[in-house]
Amino acid sequence: MNSAIENILTRRSIRKYDKSKKVSKEQIDTILKSAMSAPTARNQQGWYFVVVSNPKQLLEISKNIPHAKMVKTADFTIIVCYEVTDEMQKLYWVQDASASTQNILLSANALGIGSVWCAVHPREAKINFIKKEFNLPLNIEPLSLVALGYPAEKKGYEERFDEAKIQYNV
Repeated sequence: MNSAIENILTRRSIRKYDKSKKVSKEQIDTILKSAMSAPTARNQQGWYFVVVSNPKQLLEISKNIPHAKMVKTADFTIIVCYEVTDEMQKLYWVQDASASTQNILLSANALGIGSVWCAVHPREAKINFIKKEFNLPLNIEPLSLVALGYPAEKKGYEERFDEAKIQYNV
């Protein structure tokens, strides 16, 4: 099987991390290069990332975003944001930042790093917490956060193909 397709099919959300191994800064940079290779509407490239490794801040995230408890044990968490400065970005920033988030997940998996996507947008309380905690400029909108660490759990391939959810017009 093609390695890119295998990577897509084997990616799973990992919420438990092996603390005996650490994700490196170089790996984070590779993941961020992948994130910035995602497509954007009109090639706007308005991505903005907050990379968090400070244990106190990771703990604060886990306390304030209920479904992100695993962040406190992650090596890094990347908060995926978008700089919204014009009408085109207002229309498409969510799609653009989502594509970037998916690239983070896939590149982490390719590197053997576990990850999980946690939503921030559209929940006002979560958005406000992230903006305040990380002192984000007014035009920076947080979409998601991705916890990253070496997996301490193994999840196998899960067949999700469902032809009943496809309409072919031929």
